[in-house]
Amino acid sequence: MYKACVIGEGGREHAIANKLYEEGVKIFSYMAFKNPGIAKISSKIEIGSLTDFEKIKNFVLENNVDFVIPGPELPIVHGIADYLERYEVPCISPFKNVARIEGSKSFARLLMKKHRINAYPKFILVNSVEEFKTAIKEIDDYVIKPDGLTGGKGVKVLGEHFFNEEEALDYADKVLKAHGKLLVEERMEGEEFVLQCFTDGRRCSPMPLVHDHKRAYDDDKGPNTGGMGSISYYNHLLPFVPSKYYEEAMRIINETIIALRKETGIEYKGILYGQFMLTKEGAKIVEYNVRFGDPEVMNVLSLMNNSFVDLIYSIIENNLKNASFERLSTVCVYLAPKGYPDNPLKDVKVKVEEEKINKENRRIFYASIREDNGDLYTTGSRALAIISKHKEILKAHEECYDAMKYIEGNLFYRKDIGSEYLIRKRIEKVKKLGININGNNI
Repeated sequence: MYKACVIGEGGREHAIANKLYEEGVKIFSYMAFKNPGIAKISSKIEIGSLTDFEKIKNFVLENNVDFVIPGPELPIVHGIADYLERYEVPCISPFKNVARIEGSKSFARLLMKKHRINAYPKFILVNSVEEFKTAIKEIDDYVIKPDGLTGGKGVKVLGEHFFNEEEALDYADKVLKAHGKLLVEERMEGEEFVLQCFTDGRRCSPMPLVHDHKRAYDDDKGPNTGGMGSISYYNHLLPFVPSKYYEEAMRIINETIIALRKETGIEYKGILYGQFMLTKEGAKIVEYNVRFGDPEVMNVLSLMNNSFVDLIYSIIENNLKNASFERLSTVCVYLAPKGYPDNPLKDVKVKVEEEKINKENRRIFYASIREDNGDLYTTGSRALAIISKHKEILKAHEECYDAMKYIEGNLFYRKDIGSEYLIRKRIEKVKKLGININGNNI
């Protein structure tokens, strides 16, 4: 029996741990706080900082763990794989020097520019407020991107998050004080999609395309979040993403892995996540992540046909196997405490009838939620996620939302994820870009 250490305490990590557990792997969990869903399937848990690598190493060695898989970006970007390599413990994540592709947006853009991966908007790297003032004169319709990690909430768009130069300067000043530099990028017009790949540094095995819903409220209103839900489609494309652009995205991912190897001399191993914008000029990179997306991991792992453990070992052994996925659609919806993300309620009691939610094609995952004497309470971020799968995406939508009646508490969720209205809205938007999407019907 294999032993795996899963690092992290969110819904993503519950999904990873659950998939391994279903394959008979003994789970050892290292978390910042106790996630009740992960704890339930773990042989042993340890609570501590996700960047306390000495404590993680001791936990892993004491329990003779076979491999480690970090869920969130923080330990990866800070070099958990480098640290564990000293002790000959396989870690399913890239080394620190190549993980900069998520940890530094400027590194990612400059890498693309240098290695002629022509899938990025016009950008200017800014180190001061004066440089920012000059940059926004050159790029008038722009996006502000902090250079470092921001948990998916740092990007601000002119006309959506700030509305004049004074507000832009105020935000830029805060970002520069926190991160030292930022990017001013030309805003890309189009529709987003996500392509996640397994890679051993030489080859890539793609997962089904996923579409995330970042805005907090229905019809894409409200502030950006870590993701309120996500969908995938039975043909592994999306109703609004033709195969031509999937192939283009795969080419970009492959070119990126080659560029990282040329730039650093290090092979990128683990999961590479590409967030793409489908524009009238083709697929362009919004950003890279060095791990599974949350919630996108729930869509793809729920569909995986072959052994996740075998695939992990094929990465470790530099002999990547191809991942296989069911031809089903998925709908994932997150529930969050009222006020999330700006002013979320904390310590709200939640009741979950788990046995009524979990069925053959539906499952619940625990995220930012704690357990106290058998009761569940929110901690301030996304609390629970429900994933459903069905050949027809509208049936998956219906089945996912049917489960909400088994959850009580002062939580909210988007009601339009996987809906016909929102999918058709995406299709019409892409058509207006002049993109032919015949054959991608709902």
